[in-house]
Amino acid sequence: MHQLIELSRALIEHHGYSAIFFLTTAEQFIFPIPVDIFIGMGTSFGLSFKTILLLVLAGALLGSLIGYCLGRFLGHPIALWVFGQKRLDRGEAFIKKWGVWGVILAGLTPIPFKLVTWTSGIFEMPLRKFLLGVIVGRMPRYLISAFAGNWLIHTQFYASENMSAVLLGTLQGITEFLPISSSGHLVIAEHFLKLPPTITQMSLEWFDILLHGGSLLAILLYFRRDWMTLLKEIYQLFAKRTLARDSLLVLLAIGTFPAIFAGLFLGDWMSNTLRTNTTVAIAFMVGAAYFLLAEWKGKHAKNEQPTFTNAVVIGFAQAFALVPGLSRAGTTIATGMLTGLQREFAARFSFLLGGIAILAANLYALISLKNGASLPPLGFTLAGVISAFVVSLLTVHYLMKFLKHHSLRVFSFYLFLMGSLLLTFLN
Repeated sequence: MHQLIELSRALIEHHGYSAIFFLTTAEQFIFPIPVDIFIGMGTSFGLSFKTILLLVLAGALLGSLIGYCLGRFLGHPIALWVFGQKRLDRGEAFIKKWGVWGVILAGLTPIPFKLVTWTSGIFEMPLRKFLLGVIVGRMPRYLISAFAGNWLIHTQFYASENMSAVLLGTLQGITEFLPISSSGHLVIAEHFLKLPPTITQMSLEWFDILLHGGSLLAILLYFRRDWMTLLKEIYQLFAKRTLARDSLLVLLAIGTFPAIFAGLFLGDWMSNTLRTNTTVAIAFMVGAAYFLLAEWKGKHAKNEQPTFTNAVVIGFAQAFALVPGLSRAGTTIATGMLTGLQREFAARFSFLLGGIAILAANLYALISLKNGASLPPLGFTLAGVISAFVVSLLTVHYLMKFLKHHSLRVFSFYLFLMGSLLLTFLN
């Protein structure tokens, strides 16, 4: 792969625009290097960004047509000979019904598009649907990734210390409840921001935890009635020594234990090993696929109250979501839907569960402080936590309304696109 990248660099250096057009066309049906890299190479050699973008869009359309024709006139007869007419007809019926969505999805993500162009031709997807998928999926991918790669990801944003804290706190408040991973976005934002040298990588990890504490205060305030119910059940447990199996206290305890266990025994390994841009990008795309699965399989879920079984399964999902880039809220909401909970009530239980998990993480942070763990400056920390609290409160209020009538698909498409951009540019 490295040799092919160097070959591409040499071609673009010596042949300029014609090389970019040729490589972009070839990438759609045979060449393995992503077009996003050609855009960066071209601008680094002083070529016009607008001209490159026009050539890339034209090359993508031409290359997709070539791949489609190769699949239809070369791949189709071979597939017919290998699989037989009956199996091929079943595949064609599926592709003609759902294939355009596959083209759009592949166009927005790092899925090798050459597989899609050939497959669309092999199974004789209607050409107009195929071209629609290319235009809707592939073209926006190149437009967005090109602008992001040149104007955002290749430069760092310089801000004052307190402004950086406010920006990170605001990002935490938005992404903690939206199913798009707050930890993943904080890792990315910290990569972009030019933070003061006094703020080390270790202090940033604890700063991220305390930002979650601002979100915890918002959860406590917004779901205050549920927390009062929890306090009554705790009183009942000590006063009457009885507690129903499906009480909120039991369900939250069962759902929280796997995450605490995983955090204690795997937390350091995850922080040291998995806190990378590559891990975040892959986790974004895994989470996106999981959301689509939940909306497909869980669209007829009718339960409004979580059960003991729901709590156990959701608890293990929350533990798995400790991986940076996997949205804790999104993973637990999707798991709740797959186990029979309606989306709105899965979200409510997810946020309550998140409150317990965030509280446990903050207690662990305070204990670690006594053992010498470092924090950013006090003013920086307060600015971040306060902004996280205010934005979290607004986000959870509007998200609960949104999830009553809308699905997780919009967040899934966003995560696919973000994962694609990260894999392309941050490596």
